[in-house]
Amino acid sequence: MNHQQPDTKTKINYAIIGLLTVLFFIPALAAYDLESIESVTIIGSKEDARNIAGSGAVISNDDLQKTMDTDIHKILSAVPGVFFRTEDGYGLRPNISIRGTTIDRSSKVTIMEDGVLVAPAPYTSASAYYFPTTGRINSVEVLKGPAAITQGPSTIGGAINLVSTPIPADEFGGEVVQELGDNGMMRTHAVVGGDNGTIGAMVEVHEHSTDGFDSIANVGGDTGFNKSDFMAKLRYASDNHEFALKIVDVDETSEQSYVGLSQYSFQQNPRRRYGMTQHDVMNNDGDQQSLTYKGSFGNFDVVATSWGNDYHRDWFKVDKANNKKEHGVSNGIDSVIAAANAGNGDAQGILDGTKAVQVKLKHNNRFYTNEGIQLQIFTDIGNNAITFGYRDMEDSESRLQHYECFDQSAIGTNSALYACSTGWSGSNNRLRETDATSFYIQDKITIGKLVLTLGYRSEDYDKVESRWKDGAPTRTVPDPSYINKKSSGDYTTTGIGATFDVNESLKLIAGFYQGMSPVFSGDAEEADNIELGFRYNQGTIAVEAIYFASDYANLVGTCSNSSGSDCEAGETFSGGEVDVSGLELSASWVISSDGISYPLAIVYTSTDATFENSFSNKDYWGTVAAGDDVPYIPSSVLAISAGFVTESGWNGYLRMADHGGSCSTAACSTYEKIDDYSYIDLTLRKSINSNFDIYGVLENATDNEDIAARAPKNGARSQKPQTFKVGFSYKF
Repeated sequence: MNHQQPDTKTKINYAIIGLLTVLFFIPALAAYDLESIESVTIIGSKEDARNIAGSGAVISNDDLQKTMDTDIHKILSAVPGVFFRTEDGYGLRPNISIRGTTIDRSSKVTIMEDGVLVAPAPYTSASAYYFPTTGRINSVEVLKGPAAITQGPSTIGGAINLVSTPIPADEFGGEVVQELGDNGMMRTHAVVGGDNGTIGAMVEVHEHSTDGFDSIANVGGDTGFNKSDFMAKLRYASDNHEFALKIVDVDETSEQSYVGLSQYSFQQNPRRRYGMTQHDVMNNDGDQQSLTYKGSFGNFDVVATSWGNDYHRDWFKVDKANNKKEHGVSNGIDSVIAAANAGNGDAQGILDGTKAVQVKLKHNNRFYTNEGIQLQIFTDIGNNAITFGYRDMEDSESRLQHYECFDQSAIGTNSALYACSTGWSGSNNRLRETDATSFYIQDKITIGKLVLTLGYRSEDYDKVESRWKDGAPTRTVPDPSYINKKSSGDYTTTGIGATFDVNESLKLIAGFYQGMSPVFSGDAEEADNIELGFRYNQGTIAVEAIYFASDYANLVGTCSNSSGSDCEAGETFSGGEVDVSGLELSASWVISSDGISYPLAIVYTSTDATFENSFSNKDYWGTVAAGDDVPYIPSSVLAISAGFVTESGWNGYLRMADHGGSCSTAACSTYEKIDDYSYIDLTLRKSINSNFDIYGVLENATDNEDIAARAPKNGARSQKPQTFKVGFSYKF
């Protein structure tokens, strides 16, 4: 894998080669009417979502076009039971929870693109520092409940499948989207390709950049990002067989920081970063390839995929301020913020740049692999619809991490960076690898108005860890305690779901299923889960209400930089027994009057997630008392959407979201609380003709400045400020 980011010329060459490929393969050949599989779904259409055994949602491309979101957190606000913790305001590295799963880095949610696992290392290191660029995604599927047992490895909360842009259906066509906005924001999304029924091909380019909305105290500088995606697809169909090749190349440079603000700093200016974060930056690059085959053999349909993902990221960021532990303050950056929150003036001075200290920055430099094959077989036998799935894969995480330092003066200026510690030993020079196989079988049995869905899943994995003591970016001096340190896991889970059609409009839902989420070291997280509810669909009215509950035998927390804990990244900690329960409500309807349609939608989730036992674990969970709330799981989340659509081509939407309060720790001290926060987004769009639209979007219209997160646990982070963008889309 080449860890150097392609320059602009290289990217242009990619686009030219891809475009020539499209133009070469488009000439008319014999056509076949075979359903495309180059964008793989797990649910299908919104109508399909109404019939699954369990809770599910499909956010279609039409839905995405209404608000032109590029932040996955905002997109998922339309789905009940999904929670999130914002970090950078742009959704670059999401923190997503489904039904109370641990929220940090979305590591307990199965995340896919076109049915393929896309976390950098789903078994070895599931934390999603890479997440598919939402701006290029065509639709989003969320699967919860018993049906999610088919989508592993994490099956307690559920799965998210991001469906990529399909090859244009015409012999030649495409779309261009161009946006400009506040803070130097620019986004270009272009798709060109075609399909004659036998051969289809496309090229997609997505470029997104901004200077960022935060300022850096004392020294200045950008706080935004520059992210680019290139994707190419090639599809061939013949009779009952189809092949699809997909290639993705991603690059990102983002001047993002983990360092939040002390309460005092937040009150002074919630959108200013400390001068010591001047050098904080993430550089990452990755490439993905997949080859998918679909075939029909009598009563059997087969889908097989082979894939390979490589990903590299180096997040260079402040790790320790006051490295020499002067002024009576501990040196970890989160400890400095905690001391400032407690009223320590010296700690606040270190943050403000009025205390001379050494600042130590760490290259969180990691290389990931994720590759494998998977097979699905579908068949109908009588009133049984049977699905069998198998996956064999391996993934890995390799670390070569070191440090650099600079000196902060008492007048807020920073010296040049200099070498201060090599690192490159122990956990900073580490290789973790996992070989995993899994299979499932699901039988959907139709008995009149009753549909029973039975599922069984098996996960089997072997893990190996090695560490070296070189003190240099080499691997010649092994650490005997860790070389080929092995562990394994073997888990089976079952589930049953039922739907009953009371009439054409009302469907009852019930289900029980076991779920698990693997971790690299220690026992996997396990929980028994139930859901019970109904769906009602009549004309333009749709209502769904579902009660859910998860009984955790062993909640597991995984140490990461964002947790702000005094532990080794990747280390796991048991939170013991935990109970999660809640109510998911969603309703939508359309009112029409005088040629104008008024779509309305309400999504609400109420959740209670509490520890069932008391314990003290200062390295991760802290002091926990039975009955304490699980961190970052809000008591309620509400999203309301209202709009209008006219026959003359005008449409507009208002989205109001209210995120309930939570805490960054179970103990929830004064400066670990996150109060309710809300925002309102407005969108106005005009169709000039059938091919050309213009639009404007105003995010956080009231410019609220509430605390949206504390991550690491003591540092406050604000909402994205009021931000305006305008754009157009042109289809050809």
